[in-house]
Amino acid sequence: MNSINERKKLFWFFILFSFIGFLLRIWVSQFGYNQDFSSWQHNLSLYLQNKSVYEFGNYIYSPIFLYVLSILDYISIPLLENSSFVKNIPGSIFRIKIIIFLSFLDFFIFLTLYKKYSLKIGLLFFLNPICIIITGHHNQFNNFGILFGFLAVLLYQRDSTNFKFVLPLIIMGFSLAAKHILIFFPFWWAFKEKLLIKKFFILFIPYSIFILSFWQFLPGDSDNVLNNVLYGWRHSTGPFWGMFAPKIIHMYFDLQTLFGLILIGLGFLLVNKSLKESFFLYLMAVVIFSSMMYTQYLVIPVLALAIYWNWKFLIFTILTFLIFLVDGDQLNIHFLREFLHWDLRSTRISFYPIILILLIGFVEISLGSKKFNLNLKKIYLFFKDKIKSSLYWK
Repeated sequence: MNSINERKKLFWFFILFSFIGFLLRIWVSQFGYNQDFSSWQHNLSLYLQNKSVYEFGNYIYSPIFLYVLSILDYISIPLLENSSFVKNIPGSIFRIKIIIFLSFLDFFIFLTLYKKYSLKIGLLFFLNPICIIITGHHNQFNNFGILFGFLAVLLYQRDSTNFKFVLPLIIMGFSLAAKHILIFFPFWWAFKEKLLIKKFFILFIPYSIFILSFWQFLPGDSDNVLNNVLYGWRHSTGPFWGMFAPKIIHMYFDLQTLFGLILIGLGFLLVNKSLKESFFLYLMAVVIFSSMMYTQYLVIPVLALAIYWNWKFLIFTILTFLIFLVDGDQLNIHFLREFLHWDLRSTRISFYPIILILLIGFVEISLGSKKFNLNLKKIYLFFKDKIKSSLYWK
């Protein structure tokens, strides 16, 4: 009897917090929007006019999200369209439809975490202010790719015998097409397999689906597609490289190439981790070692942080939320910006401690807490002895 009551209680908590999560995403939309939503409008307009978004627009992804935008634009929701609240939201009904769609992506990640782990872990993701702001205000679709990547990994781990491994690889291909956050993850996946034929399919199927997703624009628009997807919006602002890379690396090496090599190399080094663990570590690594940095990237590891939640990731979340309050691409609360004299340079400086915290957490999870603490103690003792020696000689 008690167990039945507990399940009912848990179910109603799930319903309540699901409602709160959706409500918060809608509520935060009233703080305005940034250039990404304007970009969605502009690129959709080009697409509906049968013009290339890669030639005339500023679109740097697979066209999958563009198709989603066109469907959302077509759908009519009279109840919302006649709402005075919706009419007062910047971007009006089209933006609300985008937010609802993105909120459902967040919800399905929440639902998966709830079923596979616990309500607590699910809520650490779904009610995380980073997720709420990126979905409700920024309207970015990082979790589109992450959701399908997560489902692919879970499905593969459940059963990959015979030809059952093909479906997860198709889903992973759709993940890359939805948004190519996991573009290097098939290498991590392939490193773990012993059979050569499986390695081949793990690489061939997802990347083939990713390439085929551009079919409408190939071959005639291939140059524009390559330039936008591979080279669009490139700049060397990755905090990791600012902290740990000597100046000579910035002068003579392409950071985007080094980023790719490091991501692939890490997959080889972490080959003994389970596929699921590797997926979580990848979500952290792709942000830590990125050659460039935008505030929207900080939502990518939130799923992993919910799984491995600790005081470091709490600090990561708090610092990111505080930045989101004042950053020009996020909530941009003017009185706080003026009080703190906040500008783009302030945001870029603030990325450094955030990425450092994420890096420490990544190393700790990769090594294991016991081994990490042991090595940390060795480093502490080494520097302690060095300081003592220098003081003694003085």
